[in-house]
Amino acid sequence: MTGSRDPHDESDDQGLSLSFWLRARRSMARRFPRARRVYHFLRSAGRRLRSLPRQSVVTTRWLRSCRQEIRRRQQEPRLTIGVDISPLWEPLTGVGWYLYRLLEHLADRDDIRLRLYPPTLISSSEFPYADPTVELPSGPALEVVSYDLPEDLAVDHEPAVKWLRKREASLVSRDQNQVLFAPNYFLPKLFNTVPGALVATIHDLGFRKVPWTLKEETLNGLAERLDQTLDGADLLITVSNTMRLELIELDYAPAERIRVVHHGPGLLEGVEAGELPADIPPRFALHVGTLEPRKNISSLLACWRFLRAQMSDVPILVLCGQFGWKTDELEAEVAAAANEGWLQHLGYVPKAELARLYSQASVVVFPTLYEGFGLPAVEAMAAGTPLVCSDIPVLHEVAGEAALFAPPERPEEMALQVQRVLTDGNLRQELIARGTQRLSEFDWNKTAAETLAVWRQAAASRQPHTEKAG
Repeated sequence: MTGSRDPHDESDDQGLSLSFWLRARRSMARRFPRARRVYHFLRSAGRRLRSLPRQSVVTTRWLRSCRQEIRRRQQEPRLTIGVDISPLWEPLTGVGWYLYRLLEHLADRDDIRLRLYPPTLISSSEFPYADPTVELPSGPALEVVSYDLPEDLAVDHEPAVKWLRKREASLVSRDQNQVLFAPNYFLPKLFNTVPGALVATIHDLGFRKVPWTLKEETLNGLAERLDQTLDGADLLITVSNTMRLELIELDYAPAERIRVVHHGPGLLEGVEAGELPADIPPRFALHVGTLEPRKNISSLLACWRFLRAQMSDVPILVLCGQFGWKTDELEAEVAAAANEGWLQHLGYVPKAELARLYSQASVVVFPTLYEGFGLPAVEAMAAGTPLVCSDIPVLHEVAGEAALFAPPERPEEMALQVQRVLTDGNLRQELIARGTQRLSEFDWNKTAAETLAVWRQAAASRQPHTEKAG
């Protein structure tokens, strides 16, 4: 029809108009960059002001809930122990499993409160916690202390998290724990200014006895901080009487401040044995532990070469454990032995497979130069496997008559003891029976109960200073 208007003309006009204003805004932004920044700032501020009432309510409620939680912890009638659980954020070695088993066997008690403090207490959706390497035990005695920032906080999360993390020690102090427990020599910086009776576990003094076997940073860390723990601790726990005597002889602590609490039967308690790793023959000898200088692996390899020269049917040697530090030469030795066909290095082994290896080994060999306790010795006895180990005081204390001993620096003598176990069936059965009997002295429930007794004693020594208000 004449004079009719195309229905698309209006949208075309709008498109041209929009294009004009878009070009105009871009031109203004190029010519007046400050005005552009001011515009965006005011726009963002406007959005923030519109949401501020809701965010203020959220922030106020969160702060109120934090105060209520702190007040609740301050009014706890049970014995309260603050526990540094940072070892559970690292790959679990002896110290990590020691702490895990303690928590596991105390979790169901209703007469104590264990406050578990991770490496950092403050978390948010933008700055979440790292996860521990194992799932934490749970139970009525355990409480993980943390402060999780809500999504709609009235301030930005990054400065809030940084500000709060600088004040974590103050937050721990407000909990008014009667005892602070350092399961790994010394408390973290988080606890440095926190009141309460201090109990620390000293696992060994390798940095004094065999310093050349340790990493430089480990030596420096112990040198810087251990003296402070030894001087400030109300009570010290050692995992063997041998360690207690070393502390006294080196004048680190008086005898009256040291309590001996043995480990339980290792990390494999309650673990059902799985299948053997692939390519492991039915007959083999076993060594378990990180491959680092203190474990004396080079001497073990020399022992096996000597043994192979004396016997025609020597079982292969299986090493379980990853390479640690100062092992360049050792790695070459292990590779050469593997190429010769009489050694297999498995590296890290899952617990179920490790339990099977322990129980099926012909002998467990433990030629370590120095230990604070020696968990592989207890694990061998628990598995019903004969043990040959270093002739050092702590292993005599742990294994007693359930093992054969040889000087760690004499591989030929170690080889003769291994040969006795492999060729004398009566001796094998006698060692297994002695090990089973000896094992009754090592129990994680007993370890947990004795550790709790030390905490109670430490709290009692500070009683006039740790009575809670109200």
